[in-house]
Amino acid sequence: MKVCIFGASGYIGESVFERLKDASSIETVGTFLEREGEMKSEHLTLLDINEPESFSDFYKKENPDVVIWSVMSGPEEHQLTDQGLMHVITHLTPETKLIYISTDLVFAEGKGPYKPEDPTSTFPDDHFLGKYANAKVKAERIIRNELTNYAIIRTGPVYGRNKAGNWDHLLNAFITDGNEGKTVSYRDDLIRTFTPIETLTDTIIDLVENKKTGLFHVGEKEGKSFYDFMRAMAIMLGYEPGQIIKASEQEEPDHKLPKNISLKIPIEQGK
Repeated sequence: MKVCIFGASGYIGESVFERLKDASSIETVGTFLEREGEMKSEHLTLLDINEPESFSDFYKKENPDVVIWSVMSGPEEHQLTDQGLMHVITHLTPETKLIYISTDLVFAEGKGPYKPEDPTSTFPDDHFLGKYANAKVKAERIIRNELTNYAIIRTGPVYGRNKAGNWDHLLNAFITDGNEGKTVSYRDDLIRTFTPIETLTDTIIDLVENKKTGLFHVGEKEGKSFYDFMRAMAIMLGYEPGQIIKASEQEEPDHKLPKNISLKIPIEQGK
């Protein structure tokens, strides 16, 4: 079996790549866009998946059995969906499985916990999260309309050290401030499903190795506020819990966030 990871130099893709590259029954290839990816592995290929000719050449050469999409582009996510993702979809055969990593931000109404079958919703176009989150909603719709052999994984904030030893952005920023003795504020009214990187990686590997398809929610069983989550993390990492304080809940209209976008997690998976 051959697996191709698009976005293999990112936090999630890197963790999956490190797990798969030594599997005797799986040949793993990966792509990166930023130049620092060249330092991470000789097995990664520099590729702009928005460029149709170079993408087509790469894909036809590798001809994978499973494609893992862990590419994220923030404000440019619409371009990534309209160009890069469509390039992938047009090259897939019915036998090729697509594993697409999505987000809990597809539930913009904030009335969680959400089940996989619940309808998605979008942010206003001028919202600071709108371009990213709405492109994910669009990508999910395209995949579900065009394909049958797919797995869409929705997850909240992913945390912990990945298989390459790198921390997520949230904890990395806190560790930097915590080491300097600073207090850091987090909101207590925003509920999310936080996901250990090991749990997400295990889920992706499982979907590579079996024929499960459909929508999957991944993460810890109970949703938490950012404040409660970060207090727990501070204690676990050996910092003083008093370094975590509650942030103001005042919001500007274009930065207003959905209050609860936690995900309903299957009993057998959640911790």
